[in-house]
Amino acid sequence: MTTTALPQDPPELGVSYRMTAPRAATTPKIVRDWIALLLITFGHAEIADQAKLCASEAVTNAYHYTRGDRLTVEVSLGSTAVTVSVDDDRPGWLPSPRPPASLFAERGRGLALIRAHTTELRAVPNDAGTGKRVQFTLAYGEAA
Repeated sequence: MTTTALPQDPPELGVSYRMTAPRAATTPKIVRDWIALLLITFGHAEIADQAKLCASEAVTNAYHYTRGDRLTVEVSLGSTAVTVSVDDDRPGWLPSPRPPASLFAERGRGLALIRAHTTELRAVPNDAGTGKRVQFTLAYGEAA
């Protein structure tokens, strides 16, 4: 068996990765781990925890509040920031951040948490018009 050393420098930025996943209770963890792997691989471990938190909240919302069997997550790694999009199949309802009912509330805090940790948060109809896209951006490097 032969092994090849991995390159020392991270790959070039300006790429996107897409995952289609089942609408399942395990999907938020899988997405968290996948996003952390991408950020670490591309040299941006400093925002991996923030990205994991935000992605987990967005995917958990899609799991709880949609009807379809699948959701799509896209991670776009740019030169100054990463943008994460979570698409689901619930058209007509665009969420907006609101303060939780209490500090100990188990629901209603997700979008507020995402907004607090990102440079941008948007909820828009998806490209197909069949659902919505929750999209957030986290800056890295000197742009942070």
